[in-house]
Amino acid sequence: MDNSGNTFNRPSASIARASLPITQANHPTGEMYYDPAVLEREKQVIFGQDWLCIGRAEEIPNAGDYKALRIVEQPVLLCRQADGRIAAFSNTCLHRGVEIANGSGNAKEFSCPYHGWLYGLDGQLIGAPYMRDAEGFDRKACKLPELPCESFQGWVFVSLSKTPPQFEAFVAEFAEKFGYIDMEPMRLGIQRDIPLNCNWKLMVENFIDFYHIGVLHKDTIGRYMKTTDVPYETRTRGQVFINEYDAGSHTKSGEVFVEPIPALKGKPPRFSQAGVITPNVNFFVRPDYVMLYSSWPVDAKTMVMKQFIVFPRHVVESPTFPEVKRQFLEMSDKILGEDFEMVESLQNATKARHFVPGRMSRLEKGVQHFILHNLDRIYGNPEMAAAAD
Repeated sequence: MDNSGNTFNRPSASIARASLPITQANHPTGEMYYDPAVLEREKQVIFGQDWLCIGRAEEIPNAGDYKALRIVEQPVLLCRQADGRIAAFSNTCLHRGVEIANGSGNAKEFSCPYHGWLYGLDGQLIGAPYMRDAEGFDRKACKLPELPCESFQGWVFVSLSKTPPQFEAFVAEFAEKFGYIDMEPMRLGIQRDIPLNCNWKLMVENFIDFYHIGVLHKDTIGRYMKTTDVPYETRTRGQVFINEYDAGSHTKSGEVFVEPIPALKGKPPRFSQAGVITPNVNFFVRPDYVMLYSSWPVDAKTMVMKQFIVFPRHVVESPTFPEVKRQFLEMSDKILGEDFEMVESLQNATKARHFVPGRMSRLEKGVQHFILHNLDRIYGNPEMAAAAD
């Protein structure tokens, strides 16, 4: 591996052994989870190229509503336009690059806090103090770089690439599996950012690792599951779907909080679905709500997990929702707390001197599929195959 991050040579045989059939494969060695060069490569070929889910459309419902965020160090500004569409811009003043907006709110225009350059909601530069005598400077020709931005059933996606894959093709398999839910009219009831001391991939892998549920979560999410030996459906681009299992809602009883989502009213009371939408989203369905978790690298060994929980609109707007939220968070915090302790321990093991990653279980088929997708993006299929031989 070239530690400059610019060129990646053939992976080591120990990494490539992850690509063997599941009954022969080992987990990859630790550098995949602690090497800064690996993360830089991921920023280039994964986060810099893919569609990234960054939130819900109802977070900025009105014209002029905006939300500023940083996506793997890239400053991005979402803004609801006068025609109702959501636009995404590079949140960098065209003068020296200072972020022109912070946080969220509503604005008629954006003024750079450093030198006062002024922008319309469409990103057009409409004012630049003391620039009339700058030779060749044409204010009307200046506009914030616009980023590709799309939405699917209320979920907002942006790409840091000027030429990302066609969005309809990107979202097609996700839509096939989960489009029936009709999430557009649902509303965000809970959103939290949670910092963790682990590599971003470990959290994504953990969420599709059903091997651990009967052990780690035996008193929480696993207490009602008849089996954790669930069939994994592996799809293109490292996507993984678990079509049905019986975990139930995040209540003490496992029963639903409220009336089920209309599309799920005919489902069993503990009906559950799960999926991975690469690069970094885990998606869970329960009869009465939907959970989306996105994992974002801060550096090679730390991350932020974003938690989005959407419920039917009338539930969120009900005076009883604070109690629903309290109950959900009580159980969610127990389950996630169990997971967090494990993924941070996994991170510590990545540099343990005497630890050699062990063999995979067939119950980790989904985890392996996600791992191999990332390895292929970093090294390429031919290099992985050659190293495994």
